[in-house]
Amino acid sequence: MEQANLRGRMRMDDNLTFEQWYPDLSSMEQEMMRRGVRLLLSRTFLTRSKERELFGFFARNEPHMETYFAPMGYTMFLDRDYGIIMLRDRQEEKVDAQETAAINKKIFTIRESVIYCALAWIFMERMSGSMDRSILIRPDELTKTLEQFGVGAGFRTEFNKTQIEDALKTLQHFSLVEIKGTLGDEDCALVLYPTLLFGLDLKAMEALLRQKKESYQNYYAKASSETEEADEQETEAEQESEGSQAPDDFD
Repeated sequence: MEQANLRGRMRMDDNLTFEQWYPDLSSMEQEMMRRGVRLLLSRTFLTRSKERELFGFFARNEPHMETYFAPMGYTMFLDRDYGIIMLRDRQEEKVDAQETAAINKKIFTIRESVIYCALAWIFMERMSGSMDRSILIRPDELTKTLEQFGVGAGFRTEFNKTQIEDALKTLQHFSLVEIKGTLGDEDCALVLYPTLLFGLDLKAMEALLRQKKESYQNYYAKASSETEEADEQETEAEQESEGSQAPDDFD
């Protein structure tokens, strides 16, 4: 009976305009909506595995939330299988070339992009059963995958721990991954969310990996050669200095 009443209410709510629907929400529901809107605008995603209550509210009220976001230039995309809600820039879907749209893009650095793709790769390999489940991995699984991409976890021409941690914190802000504990500790773990599959499509991800890997390696290869050249010059200068001091030593 309760399920039938809920379905009946949802059908009735769908027939209401946003202006009619919103005042009927309880104060708790209105606050939930405000909180969810702030999160979506700041980080693009809501996930069922992380924010079950918020996800349920937005999923139940999908038509009204779409109405709410439309004037801002966003489309609210809901995928129940993966348990994600995201804002999409209508610029990507518009038909009228004169239509204005918001810009909902985050441009990651090369390092962040490579780590993002590595995590998405791990998620795709490990996902099974329910698609909306988050996946728990050890940080060394990330470093091993980076090595497969030709990027290690060392110094100068590779990623060190601080660089990886900084990139993960950026990705964490957008609900793509979550760091449990302190990177480097034995009990540290990374939680991978299904949202990793929605930032880039697979073809774009493969192209990005090729592009970023090449540009990353070229950049750091150049930086490395410049460092080696500077070291050589420093060594030569030291040798010349030692040569000029030799007569004093014999005295």
